[in-house]
Amino acid sequence: MILIITSVITLFAGTLIGLAIFRRLKTVIVGEDTVAITANRDGFIKRILPAGRHLLRPFERLDFTIPTKTSLAVGRATAIATGDGILAKIDWSGTYSLQPDLITESRSQRLRNLPNADKAIARNADILLRKMVGNHSVRDLFNPAIRDRLERQLSQVMVSKLKPLGIAFNGLNLQSIELPPEVAEALNKAKAIETLDGAIRQVDPTTREVVRGVYQLDEILHWDQYLPVPSRITMKRLEAG
Repeated sequence: MILIITSVITLFAGTLIGLAIFRRLKTVIVGEDTVAITANRDGFIKRILPAGRHLLRPFERLDFTIPTKTSLAVGRATAIATGDGILAKIDWSGTYSLQPDLITESRSQRLRNLPNADKAIARNADILLRKMVGNHSVRDLFNPAIRDRLERQLSQVMVSKLKPLGIAFNGLNLQSIELPPEVAEALNKAKAIETLDGAIRQVDPTTREVVRGVYQLDEILHWDQYLPVPSRITMKRLEAG
């Protein structure tokens, strides 16, 4: 009899404990194009939950969510020095998506940084632009073939640097390059002279040489000849160095 009573009490107690644990369990629904990050009661990351309905474990809570759909990042890098010492402002853009499964180390910290992924992208873009644009002249930046190659190089490095952070970067595009007014004017004048020189090349050699001599094309085809005097002096110092 005592054994039966003890069994009943044990069963009743187990049932109460089971009910108490069940009440602590919660169901969460993670939306489409989103993953949820859970943490224990001490704040340590526990799980990454994909879209759908999930049952939280005891002492587990939903900490934050991360959107996974493709997003657009845009930015402007200022005071970017070209190889010939001209400071440019470069507007850039790129698409990316957040993929927590790409993170292989420092998991907890990098997961918590994912909501600020746009800042990590802008920081890396700024550093790489300062490093890689310095290998090119101003005129290179407006040469379609060179500019395309520069974009590919920038994209490859960006992809490799951002992947361990859980950011799947698709590529960087250089949208616009803003030069100091006097440099932009000089380049425009040189382009106009180049157009004239191209037209001269269509005529017979004798006429071409006469016209080239009259317009002094061998000298004025250099775009830096159109810079203000202080800027020309600076350019000559850079070339001499």
